[in-house]
Amino acid sequence: MFSPSGTRPATGSLKLLAIIGAIFTTGFIIYQISFLHAFVLPSNISEPLDALRSCHRHKPTLNHYKGPRSSSKSGVPNIIHQIWKTSNVSEYSDQPSHRSWQAVYQPLNYTVKLWTDDGILDLIRVKYPWLLSTYVNYPHNIQRADLARLVVVHAEGGVYADLDVYPRSVEELQCFQRLGMQAIFAPTAGTMGVSNHFFMAEKESPFLRWALDEAKRRAGLNSNQIVLPYLRVFWSTGPMMVTAAALQYAAVRGENHRLAVIDDRFVRTLVGHAAGRSWHGADGQFLNFIGDYHKAIGLGFGAIVLFALIVVVTRLVYIRRRNRDSAEYKLYLH
Repeated sequence: MFSPSGTRPATGSLKLLAIIGAIFTTGFIIYQISFLHAFVLPSNISEPLDALRSCHRHKPTLNHYKGPRSSSKSGVPNIIHQIWKTSNVSEYSDQPSHRSWQAVYQPLNYTVKLWTDDGILDLIRVKYPWLLSTYVNYPHNIQRADLARLVVVHAEGGVYADLDVYPRSVEELQCFQRLGMQAIFAPTAGTMGVSNHFFMAEKESPFLRWALDEAKRRAGLNSNQIVLPYLRVFWSTGPMMVTAAALQYAAVRGENHRLAVIDDRFVRTLVGHAAGRSWHGADGQFLNFIGDYHKAIGLGFGAIVLFALIVVVTRLVYIRRRNRDSAEYKLYLH
């Protein structure tokens, strides 16, 4: 029977709304995950790619590539590429590394180039018109910056470094340039993927063209439907896209892909990375906080769960003991 107050119908409506909400939430999560179907992360990126654990002082670990290590017709040219909105790098949020690269590498006959938004747009209009609409229509500037770094290194070859990446070992960098690899990347998440904050490649690297094609393909998949801007950027133009492109390229080309990733520990002897994260919004800052402190968060969460279990068990023991004492007392009264 329904009560005159209508409590049961209201409770039933709330349950129905909760079920509908749960179904909608589950469907939405599955839809978001579907954007990641082309990105299957291996246990270690050095399994499909070549792992460079050293260079100048020791022989590098080249597991796949069987061709010549260097060629007079190939190699990474002596150009350092960096990108900023204008030629005034003092507007950068942190201490920019541009002058450091100039001071170290210009005396060694390297060209240290600072690309501006206008210069990149001109380059794309002239040499990459098929990318122009993709580049212009990105909703976030960091997506344009991600695409731009691939474009400038593909166009001229050389080394790309974010403005929060600082030079350390000239000898090691020059050694990597002479390995005969078409592209070498710094790692991300240990050695779980490749990063785009520091990398080097031959001029007109076939892999970089492959990555540019993949970026354009993903732009056409309506990546704006990925809710978190941070994940949207990573998936459409950032390390997630570059890693997926590298895995695809290595699988197609086989052992002669000539792609490499520098071991996470060794890359720190090559360059310093301040990891400015100046473009990150609240979602990116939150996810990076979890990534940076996941161990402490895990321990804290575990401690909270353990404490909650202790409280629950103690409460149950107390209730059982109280009920037992109450029953014994009633028997005593009778």
